[in-house]
Amino acid sequence: MENSVSDYRLIDWGIEQVSKFVPDDALVDVEPRMEITTGKGKGIYGYADLIAGEHIVDLKSGGIAPEPGYRAQLSGYALAYMEDTFRDYVWCHELYIDAKYHRYYKVTIEEARETVDSIVSAHLDPDSEPVACSFCKWCKHNLTCPALVDGIEDEDMTNFDLTKPQQLSEALVLAKRLKVWCEAVEKAAKTHLNNGGDLKGWRFQKRSGRESIDPKAAHSELYSRMGSDKFMEACSVNLTKLRRIWSEFYQEDLPIEDLIKRSKDTFALVEDKTNEPK
Repeated sequence: MENSVSDYRLIDWGIEQVSKFVPDDALVDVEPRMEITTGKGKGIYGYADLIAGEHIVDLKSGGIAPEPGYRAQLSGYALAYMEDTFRDYVWCHELYIDAKYHRYYKVTIEEARETVDSIVSAHLDPDSEPVACSFCKWCKHNLTCPALVDGIEDEDMTNFDLTKPQQLSEALVLAKRLKVWCEAVEKAAKTHLNNGGDLKGWRFQKRSGRESIDPKAAHSELYSRMGSDKFMEACSVNLTKLRRIWSEFYQEDLPIEDLIKRSKDTFALVEDKTNEPK
């Protein structure tokens, strides 16, 4: 995934979704290297998160990408996989862990090849110019790409009236461009420091890693000594896993649903492409 998951327990939701279309006895390949072997995309490769039978799964964190989502990325995996397995189609799944959103669609080998070939052709066109988009943060050229840094002057950032929706929208586009470049600079600086280099005015600050313990081991060692009340004060319940386990053994709804508290929903700012020309 491109970002860290805000709550690792949400991964259970992803596992639950995968179990709906992948049988327990299926052969599952985790993070396989998928390389296109024919056509304009020959030699291009990437690593899919999970492949099983006719299904390709990609886990995402953060907000839900607007349509068409990550179809282009998964089409690359799909083309390589269909070439290798002589399939005519696959099902692609985008699992947005934080949002608990499952987007899926069928991709044929013809559609995948057309998507890949069109992207490669545009990239190789000597007259083409780079265009900033939501995928810039993964590009190796984001430190120097003219689509991100050209034409931005200091005065551009002070001439917006943010009370006017049109200017606010334009300012947000500029802010997104700058954010990608700023993050690329920080990444380069961290790499430099991590490799033993010096940066005037900057240093690494150590942060303690996340602690964890196997719950069964903790229960075995401490439950009899602490008692149920004290031990349970240190525990939390994974509701996704609880509902799944309950449904495996009982037909009725979970009887504590009315006791479950939900925190406030969060919102992500995503680009709206619904009105863009096809």
